[in-house]
Amino acid sequence: MAFSRKTFRGAARVVAVAIGVVGVSMPQAVWGLVVIKRDFPDLVARAEQIVIGTVVAVNEAADETGAPYTFVTFDDLAVLKGDVGSTLTLRLYGGSSGRFAAQVPDMPTFTPGDRAVLFVRGNGRDVCPLVGVWQGRFQVRYDTGVGAEIVADNDGRPLVGVSQRQVRVGAADGGAAALPMTLDQFRQHVANELATPSAAAGDR
Repeated sequence: MAFSRKTFRGAARVVAVAIGVVGVSMPQAVWGLVVIKRDFPDLVARAEQIVIGTVVAVNEAADETGAPYTFVTFDDLAVLKGDVGSTLTLRLYGGSSGRFAAQVPDMPTFTPGDRAVLFVRGNGRDVCPLVGVWQGRFQVRYDTGVGAEIVADNDGRPLVGVSQRQVRVGAADGGAAALPMTLDQFRQHVANELATPSAAAGDR
């Protein structure tokens, strides 16, 4: 099975490499992403938009080359950076189209009802429209112990702080377990970073 040059050029925008082709009932390409580690200031600076939203729809469709994409639509948006309309639809490479399916193991997945903070870059251009792939998606959920919405990483581990340019999970500074970070606290960390000129402008 061969990819068209146009399809491959689009995939290469985020330095994606094909790592295998699996012969199943539906031909399936398995991709891996070469991902650069991004710290918190990098996430904020590189994002073209930063939004909080709720997933209302997840759909799969092919582009003009036949390559499969998954389209994830968010509403109930709070925009922290950039220009976004009343809804936001992310285009992520992968999914199924006709007899062809593509899977990207490191790509974040979404289901209707999910809440998230998204650090968006290259939407409609890149294989993954999130800064640092999974690093640019933070889960938001209500915590009864805290009595507020808290923020977790892409794997669902609650954040406890931001220090030395890194988001922290689990115990704070090697000590006892800290309270999860609330969404309001996370928003304040974003606002603090946006106060720097490079982050506000969208550092390349």
